[in-house]
Amino acid sequence: MDTEDSIETSNLDDEDPIEETSSDTAKELPSSKVRKFGTSYSIIPLGIFLLVIAAVLFIRFAPASWVSDDSYILSPGSANNTAQAIIVDGTDTYPPEGEIAYTTVSIKRETTIWQWWKAKRDKTKQLISPSVIDGNRTVSETRKVTQFQMDQSQSTAALVALNFLGYEIVPEVDGAFVIRLVEGSPAEKSLQLGDLIVDVNGEKVQNSEDLGNLIQEKQPGDAVEITYMRSPSALGGSGADDNASSNTEIITLAEHPEKQGVGFLGVVIETPVRADVPFEITIDVGNVRGPSAGLAFSLSILDVITEGELTGGLRIATTGTIDRFGNVGPVGGVPQKTEAAIRSGIELFLVPPDEYVVADEIARERIEIRCVQTFSDAVIVLSEFGGNGIEIAEESGTTNLELSERPIDEEDGIFTCSEAELAKKG
Repeated sequence: MDTEDSIETSNLDDEDPIEETSSDTAKELPSSKVRKFGTSYSIIPLGIFLLVIAAVLFIRFAPASWVSDDSYILSPGSANNTAQAIIVDGTDTYPPEGEIAYTTVSIKRETTIWQWWKAKRDKTKQLISPSVIDGNRTVSETRKVTQFQMDQSQSTAALVALNFLGYEIVPEVDGAFVIRLVEGSPAEKSLQLGDLIVDVNGEKVQNSEDLGNLIQEKQPGDAVEITYMRSPSALGGSGADDNASSNTEIITLAEHPEKQGVGFLGVVIETPVRADVPFEITIDVGNVRGPSAGLAFSLSILDVITEGELTGGLRIATTGTIDRFGNVGPVGGVPQKTEAAIRSGIELFLVPPDEYVVADEIARERIEIRCVQTFSDAVIVLSEFGGNGIEIAEESGTTNLELSERPIDEEDGIFTCSEAELAKKG
């Protein structure tokens, strides 16, 4: 910058017409006027310099939200050993030598234009709208939803791991948990995120399907009596808590935005799942919330309560939700999670079909990436790397453990590992 400024000043002095003219008129001009005109020329480089500085300061410190709605930055988080967070009481445990890590994503909310510009050019980072992360939720509401999802992933993980061992535990489902309120909907006026709907017009609601049927059989303008559970806690408590209290509201339904003549409440819900396991399993992951560690939890529980090494002694990581049937689902943030696994020295990364192609692209052969659709798939893949999961299954009475079906059918709406492999190649 200093060199360029000095060159510009020199050129201006050389080309100054007042200095070069030889006319009598110019000679008769008062010296003060000549000096004044020359001074105005010398201000120009200073003005340019100040403009450049102002621009640099603006880019470095102005909020990214001034230039883009996608102002949050997702960055690689960490890969944390799940077994160290699992506490089991009531049965023998066998701390594994290998490691099954759950991966996380770091979210930066206060970003500048400079940070936004750098993130835009970094494949391991992702720019995302605040509405995708926070929606219209308060901090308390966000905590309620994400803590509920974490609790659910832990409960479901225990259910899946123990059923794999032959315990045949039947899950308990009860109610419809509100995870989102549609803006401007009837529900927004009366319900809160974290409420657990348990009854509509005197009829019990045990799951999301029950609620959908009871509402959609009504017409726009109908008044319905909604009974729900709400926690008094402002720090993440939800209607699924033991200390939640019962409340009832009369809500007038609107018309469904996509179905004429059909009633509309305006909630997005999940069904709580509780597993009555024969011993106590607690997972303490600190401030980490959300559903994305479900697969890691279920594999780690199995590893901790059985002898031998489920991973073959390797350090592996996973991402993906787990449902009560053992199906693995996507959760997002896979570029950042893949990079987090690589930076943590992980040797094998298990991902759902929907996220396999992206994970493989980010990995660039720096880490082994494998696609899994189910809990059993993950156990089988780990056995290829020396794990003892197939032996555990045989001891528990399962003698024909096989990979889940992987049909290639673009019309069925299900993305399988076989389809993911094709997408990677083509």
